[in-house]
Amino acid sequence: MSAVTQAAFTAGDVTHQLTADTVRAAAARLAPADSADPHPNRSWYGLVGTHLYYVVDLVEEATGVRDVKVKTARLRLAELGFPVFALAWNTLLTQGYPGHTG
Repeated sequence: MSAVTQAAFTAGDVTHQLTADTVRAAAARLAPADSADPHPNRSWYGLVGTHLYYVVDLVEEATGVRDVKVKTARLRLAELGFPVFALAWNTLLTQGYPGHTG
């Protein structure tokens, strides 16, 4: 488990704090990702407890901020110690997606 207790990110001119507790509370309010009906535009998921959630949904729900960038969400969740997974296939495996990794 990560020793980091808070992760900060800036959206607009405001710095927002994210904690493991706020992420867990957000997960309790969200429906887990459904492998039987995956969202076609979501590639990054965070593991909270025994369920996967889309990283942006977790961070937005935990902070109330909208339009969180995928890269920001996945890095802050990983910083807090949550395992983060990418759903990738085809050229995403060989070339990556610059908007998510760059």
